[in-house]
Amino acid sequence: MARRATFEEELQALSPVAADPHAPDAATRLAAGLASKRSLVVARAARLVREHALEGHEPALADACARFLVDPVKSDPSCQAKLAALEALDYAESTDAEPFLRAARHVQREGSSDTAAPLRARAVLGLARIGHPDFDLVAATLLGDAQPPVRQAALDALVHRGDRAGAALALHKLRAGDDDPLVTLAAMAALLALAPDWGRAELGALLDDADGTAGERREWAAVALGQARGDEGLTLLLGALDRCVRADEREPILRGIGLHRSERALAALLPIIADGAAADARAAIEALAARRYDPGIAERVRDAAAANERVDLAAVVAERFDQRA
Repeated sequence: MARRATFEEELQALSPVAADPHAPDAATRLAAGLASKRSLVVARAARLVREHALEGHEPALADACARFLVDPVKSDPSCQAKLAALEALDYAESTDAEPFLRAARHVQREGSSDTAAPLRARAVLGLARIGHPDFDLVAATLLGDAQPPVRQAALDALVHRGDRAGAALALHKLRAGDDDPLVTLAAMAALLALAPDWGRAELGALLDDADGTAGERREWAAVALGQARGDEGLTLLLGALDRCVRADEREPILRGIGLHRSERALAALLPIIADGAAADARAAIEALAARRYDPGIAERVRDAAAANERVDLAAVVAERFDQRA
């Protein structure tokens, strides 16, 4: 009986593929790697397929995804083979939904960890690309996933799919709430992307509520509106800024305006730096630090800060612009 190759020998057999992925024997070496019983060898082969956009390996990649779902903790600890194979299928724009559907349902407990979370996240994004008829059902299921990155990926997948009907799931998630602020921000971003009118109405209402838990959501609403870059969203932020009484209420609104990265937003922040009270002027500088690499921004901020006769802003400008520009 032929001796089985060692782990090191199987990995070494893939080295020529990395050096020349189009060599005459590359496809044969990759086929052997993808058929291996060793998950790390399969993961290495799948990554080579993805990195070099090599064609003809989709059946083997799909087989690997299914094979390592059997006794997965033992056969594929940390889901490395399954994830690498699924990523290669997604990168190749495979239209075979079955590996993605299986991956979206897979939970792999290893001690106290669920190592399949990245697999589920990749799966829902792949189903969005494919346009599978059950995509919305999968996304809705994963919006209740125990792992925040999976919930965030489900919201990102709704945006990737681009169907306005998906805004309903984003709105439901936003109103239901989430313990993870990044998931909340993803829900806001998805709502703004898929149904901008509903998104602006929902987030605009949050801008005027600065108390308790709603106050935290208000900060994320300002960030989402700023990052969305829409002119209507900036109008909402500027209106909320005018209505704010306390400096601590204005700070998150100023941050959102800074994220907008438009000339109109800049025109709103520079006068605050030039003539605002200490807290507002410093917050406006902090907000514009996100644009410190934009041509001319640092100079305009320095000029505005130098014009302020109410407070010395040299230190905060140096910290946010001089040392990082």
